[in-house]
Amino acid sequence: MGGKIYRKSRYQAEGMIKKRKSLGLGFSDEISKIAGKRTYSKNNHTGADWIDSLIPNFEYKGVGLNSNSGWRVAVLAAISLVIFFTLFLKMFNLQIVKGEANRSLADGNRIQIRIIHAPRGVIFDREGRVLAANSPAFRLFDEQSKKTRLITREQALELEVKNDPRAQNLEIDNVRTYPQGERMAHVLGYVGEISQEQLTSDQFQGYKLGDRIGKSGIEAQYEKVLKGVDGGEIVEVESRGSKLRTLRIELPTPGQNVYLTIDAQLQDQVFELTKNTLAKVGSCCAAALAEDPKSGKILSLVSFPTFDPNNFTNPTDESSILQILNQKDSPVLNRSIAGTYPPGSTYKIVSSLAALASSKITPQTIFVDNGVLYLGTFRFTNWYFNQYGRTEGPVNLIKALQRSNDTYFYEVGRLIGEKALVDWSKKLRLGGRLDIDLPSEETGLVPEDAWKRQTIGEVWYPGDTLHMAIGQGFVLTTPLQILGITSFVASDGILYKPQLVEKIVKGEQVVFEYKPKVLVSDIISSDKIELIRQGLNLVTRNGGTAWPFFTFPIPTAGKTGTAEFGDPKNRVHAWYTGYGPSDNPKIAMTVLIEGGGEGSSVAAPVVKETFRWYFSPDKNKLIQDVYTQATNSGHTLGE
Repeated sequence: MGGKIYRKSRYQAEGMIKKRKSLGLGFSDEISKIAGKRTYSKNNHTGADWIDSLIPNFEYKGVGLNSNSGWRVAVLAAISLVIFFTLFLKMFNLQIVKGEANRSLADGNRIQIRIIHAPRGVIFDREGRVLAANSPAFRLFDEQSKKTRLITREQALELEVKNDPRAQNLEIDNVRTYPQGERMAHVLGYVGEISQEQLTSDQFQGYKLGDRIGKSGIEAQYEKVLKGVDGGEIVEVESRGSKLRTLRIELPTPGQNVYLTIDAQLQDQVFELTKNTLAKVGSCCAAALAEDPKSGKILSLVSFPTFDPNNFTNPTDESSILQILNQKDSPVLNRSIAGTYPPGSTYKIVSSLAALASSKITPQTIFVDNGVLYLGTFRFTNWYFNQYGRTEGPVNLIKALQRSNDTYFYEVGRLIGEKALVDWSKKLRLGGRLDIDLPSEETGLVPEDAWKRQTIGEVWYPGDTLHMAIGQGFVLTTPLQILGITSFVASDGILYKPQLVEKIVKGEQVVFEYKPKVLVSDIISSDKIELIRQGLNLVTRNGGTAWPFFTFPIPTAGKTGTAEFGDPKNRVHAWYTGYGPSDNPKIAMTVLIEGGGEGSSVAAPVVKETFRWYFSPDKNKLIQDVYTQATNSGHTLGE
């Protein structure tokens, strides 16, 4: 019964709900109107009585306030407050505390500084011919390897067009180019990327990773002059790194230009003559130098084997550099200033000076050449006796130089002793440096008793002095030193500092101009110098040892040399050193052909043909008078 009543009330209520829904959206408003016309007592009715009076048996399920809802609101408000406070602190830290740093980072992403590397100064020869120049290029920094490499302009444009992110690492640069390539390699040197070790040295303060510096030659010697001052470009870029606009640009200051004393055309002649001689005698290595003996200005400097410095400045194949550096014959070695050799008979100039200065030898002093000289049980022979079985008979100083007589100089060595030879060697800068403006000049060796005891563990024997007097034994010299000795005689007893830079120009202003610097002078009287000049003059005449010069139209002077060096194949070095014209020298020259044979047959022709070109009227107008005098004196052209 009760169940039926309950179900009936329920059905009535559901029916009222459906009816309510059918009354439309305004039904709730009608209820409000009706409720407003009636009055209810708080004591007799609950909060839902008014609904029951309108809708009997309706089960009210209204939502009332939960006792826990206040705590929920408070917790939510606290969490929100914490979150907003945390965000506030973060924004305060980013914008106020770290604001300047973050602005810098933002600008760093938006604004970039691209270095514009200063072009190196141009190197010219004495006549203004370009020897080292620059070609436009770009430098690309690899962030992974932390290295830079040079790329072409076309490659750089391709990166820009494709909006390649690597384009932001591009720097404007120049590639060093050497028009004469291997012909000038040992004069100019080459440039290469600075090493980590060099970056930490005081010498290269202010340099950056990736900078290219002179590694040898003039490029290294005058690095500070040639380098210049880098500039820069401040650009605005987009998020991908593409350039939007240039904000500021600071143009670089180019390096200063350098003019050398070198004559590029003469250099070509010496290079080709030496190269052809090496091919003819089957030798690998040589050195040849020429200078003005009355100023020390170097006119030509050649060393073989050589290399192309362009391979170092913009290498397309790293193996080409390794091949040069690892080559057995050391092409990078400048043999003209850093190769050390026994000087052979060219040293007899030093022995002659020492003999005359000792006053133990006079122009009238004569020694008889019998082919063989004995020192105790040791036998010392003259080259003429060894080759032809002949003797020279009575020989004075002038004839000894003309004939390069070993016996005479053995006697000189025995008479004046080791100390006199050592002293005069050092006076003429043997065993030391002439301070040419190139790096890596070697000193050679002037041996003496103390050196031999310390190095070999033996005392100095009298036979060592005899060997030294003819340029054999332990004595070692560089071709530059032999050229210095020759120039000393040619310039009447003055030795000038060898110099390669004529002047340095900054813009239109000459900031440096070479003035001859005297290294040695007033160490022997001019009459003694004249005696040696007479002997050297006869070397190039009939009866002398420099037979290729016998028919040369201009009188010259010189000294041949053939030096043993302990070769297992019994090869000997070929030397020739000389100057011309003999009465008013304009050029002095020294040539060494390693293992080439006799100096008269191998080295002397290189000097002769160089002089022939240099003294030609259409090549050098300064010696026109000398050339004419030579012709009038009986020499004929083309002999």
